[in-house]
Amino acid sequence: MITGMNPYLTFNGKAREAAAFYEKALEARVIESQTYAEVEGMEIPPGAEELIMHAYLKIGEMELMLSDAFPDSPDLEAPGSLVSIALSMSDASSAAKTFHALEAGGEVIMPMAETFFSPAYGQLKDQFGVLWHVVAYEEGQ
Repeated sequence: MITGMNPYLTFNGKAREAAAFYEKALEARVIESQTYAEVEGMEIPPGAEELIMHAYLKIGEMELMLSDAFPDSPDLEAPGSLVSIALSMSDASSAAKTFHALEAGGEVIMPMAETFFSPAYGQLKDQFGVLWHVVAYEEGQ
């Protein structure tokens, strides 16, 4: 039985920076963070010691997990490109605030605007290449 689903983002050496960014932009709490060097008995390549092996963030009632891949991992040709995250917000004002916080250093794909399904919806790629959908669902929708 599936009891939940968490997005898990993998970065190419930017996981610590991403966690700090999300902590500020999304008011996230970093619940735990561990480097590869902190894992006993794990063989790691030189230069990977301080990379994030696993970080767990709490954003409201939701969870976000992230890590760094080993250097030169072939799976990281386009970091963030295989994951998108939809953030449901309680009102248009909150949606706009969060959207603008995430857009710092990123690229707006669809500006925040009223749509047929929401009073405020927008898409952007943040500075780490992660695609976000920010949508407000106000009471009565």
